Amino acid sequence: EVDMMLFRNFCTSLVLAVAGLLPFAGAQAQTGAPVIRSFTADQVPELAPGTELVFRVSGSPGGSVQLDIDGVASPLGLSETGSGTYAGAYTISIRDKIRPDSRVLATLRVGSGQVSTTLGQSLLTEAAQARAMAALAPQPQLTRIETRNSGAFSGGNELRFTAQGTAGGSAQVTFDGGKTVIPLSEASPGRYSGSYTIKTRDRVDAATQAQFSLTVGGRTVQAIKPLASGAVAAVAPVEPTPVACAACGVVVSVNKVKVKGKPNYVGAIAGGVAGAALGNQIGKGDGRTLATVLGGVGGAFAGREVEKQVRSDTRYDVAVRFEDGSSRTLSYASDPGLAVGAKVRLEGDQLRVRE
Repeated sequence: EVDMMLFRNFCTSLVLAVAGLLPFAGAQAQTGAPVIRSFTADQVPELAPGTELVFRVSGSPGGSVQLDIDGVASPLGLSETGSGTYAGAYTISIRDKIRPDSRVLATLRVGSGQVSTTLGQSLLTEAAQARAMAALAPQPQLTRIETRNSGAFSGGNELRFTAQGTAGGSAQVTFDGGKTVIPLSEASPGRYSGSYTIKTRDRVDAATQAQFSLTVGGRTVQAIKPLASGAVAAVAPVEPTPVACAACGVVVSVNKVKVKGKPNYVGAIAGGVAGAALGNQIGKGDGRTLATVLGGVGGAFAGREVEKQVRSDTRYDVAVRFEDGSSRTLSYASDPGLAVGAKVRLEGDQLRVRE
């Protein structure tokens, strides 16, 4: 009996001890470091004023999220739309200086703890990002070009080409106006080389000009020297060829077109009745019957034509010439407000004015 009493006292003490530890364990769980599980943004075709950027963060619930965007003066706060789900949008202002490579930092605070992460994707769509980064890329450089030959400029002899410049690009040489292109491989960083065996139909000599081209990140630099053996240094770059925007173009015409409407049977019936009545007033006997029938048919036809004119609509045909050389005409039921010469971008089946 004494042992049973001692056992009961022990159990009671154990229960009280565990109960006392529960609040402490809960507090420990609540003060654990918050986590961010994902951070995403809806990609956009351009970072122009008026463009809306939408961000989403998934992480620990019950906190607050702040975004710091390079090029934007004030931070952006995200609202908790669901347990641990935060979302918000920001419209680009004319004062902002957001670039394609701008960093976006998200900070999640829960209680006294916080965690930060950087957006791991671009704000722009893949195609727009490629164009933007190409425009931001530094101008490549050709610092030295060299040609060597085995002696004569006749069929079977070999020409050798070497170029030095910016690493990580693609290089080539042509000496006949672009008909023959000799690719140069990057044997070592920034050093490109290749060779060509002269054909009997080639008309080359020491004075023939060889044009070297080096392209890095969508930007191109070129240089020219004679095929005579030797090297040329301090090559002057040329302006890169801009990348065409397939969806960008210029309005070349806006035509207002009147379109006949689709008639229903009301006009035909009304016209037929009127025609039959008129036909009935002329002729005698069987002639009167024939006149009534012909009048009804003619009246129905006339009634439909009149109704077409009454129900006619107006459409607007907008012709656009795109930067890639193609053209397209889009039709609108109402005036789209586009003038000839306006710079536009095609988004789906809609034309948007661009800067």
